[in-house]
Amino acid sequence: MNHLNVFNSYKNKPHHHEDELTRTFLILLKNIPSVQIMFFELVRQEFMKYDLKEEEKIDSIGLGDLKIESVSTQLSHMNDVFKGSEIEGRKVVSIIISDDKFEQETKVENDDRGARYDGVIFADPGWVFIVENKPLRGHIWSRQLNPAFSEEIDIHIIEHPCALSWRTVIEKLNILVINEMISGLEKQLIEDFIEYVDHEFAYLNPYTQFAVCKGNPFLLNKRCVALLEDLMIGGEPANVKYHRGWKYYAESGKNTIKQIALDSSGKGDDWQIDLWLYAGDTMHAAKKTFENTDLEKLMNLKEKGFNLGSNFHVSYRSSNLLWFDGSLSFEQYIQYWKEHAPKLHQCKRDGFIELFQSFEKDGLIVAEDHHRIQEKILSKNYDRLNICPGFVIKYTWTSEEAIKLDQQGRFLDDLKEKIILAYESIGDEIELS
Repeated sequence: MNHLNVFNSYKNKPHHHEDELTRTFLILLKNIPSVQIMFFELVRQEFMKYDLKEEEKIDSIGLGDLKIESVSTQLSHMNDVFKGSEIEGRKVVSIIISDDKFEQETKVENDDRGARYDGVIFADPGWVFIVENKPLRGHIWSRQLNPAFSEEIDIHIIEHPCALSWRTVIEKLNILVINEMISGLEKQLIEDFIEYVDHEFAYLNPYTQFAVCKGNPFLLNKRCVALLEDLMIGGEPANVKYHRGWKYYAESGKNTIKQIALDSSGKGDDWQIDLWLYAGDTMHAAKKTFENTDLEKLMNLKEKGFNLGSNFHVSYRSSNLLWFDGSLSFEQYIQYWKEHAPKLHQCKRDGFIELFQSFEKDGLIVAEDHHRIQEKILSKNYDRLNICPGFVIKYTWTSEEAIKLDQQGRFLDDLKEKIILAYESIGDEIELS
């Protein structure tokens, strides 16, 4: 029995095997006309970037110029369909589907390798599409894009590969469902496929909007990174990096708040998107930050939905050692450092005890911190300490707010607005576009 029979799943391959992903998608392609139209429009669009001869251009299913004849999976290049009149005179297209588009320059040509095709689609008039599925782009071997036909067979191989992304394919399937373009059994099959991908290949899901991330933390954070990459800072595309053990962030190019971080927290239906801005997080940054911070503007951020908190800590070179909450209110904390930040300097070893005594007297640390200070600092061989009187400005969007703004195409603008407000509150400006 053919494996594209809905009820004939593989018995010796787990659900997360890439062949099972191929099988389930080809079931949709074989049986649902709207999926055929969607898929071959993606193929057509990919080939539009090439300067093809007129006879090499792929026709449209939607306009009735292309018709699916048969869909098969896991066919050896020795299969009978590649030997007789059925294959003669056809044009051959090699399609590769991976998590992100395969961008490597490569020429598709006939090969003497022992090929086994993940998918084979015969279409009228005179086309055959060979499908290679590699969920992870890094696992692609370029020769896998080459078909293997007998030299005696008269076929024309299109030398350009068609590289598609699973994320784009799944995004388009979601659109079919969201826009109610299908119904009945067709809708149920597509929803079942999307659910299957959610469970077995969640990393393939799209993250073009928060709504289609379905509360998956991996996808929500991917969406956050994509939004950071959409920022233009000082007229240049944002430089987005990953801070190991922390988050992805965009470099601001400013000394007051050096990093703009955006990520998600929570999961399922209970998630939110958080903007993190750490101000004055080094001694040098603190002097400029507290000199220009307008306390009234900073405190007014609370009325606009921001959360504010101290981030007082000490470090050695570039390594942060200990954080302290202290007993001061946030407003008292800012007032304290507006007065004391100009005198900030490294503290040498012989001044450690006196330093921490003064911090306790001023309410920056409490008696309960003594044990941690002894264990993490005084018992070590640090010859000096940096004093880092930073604070955090945070804004949070609920899942409902994030989804609504993103669907309206306004989340990025709202993100920019919040970043600009934060910088203004510390007397700084940032150019975002």
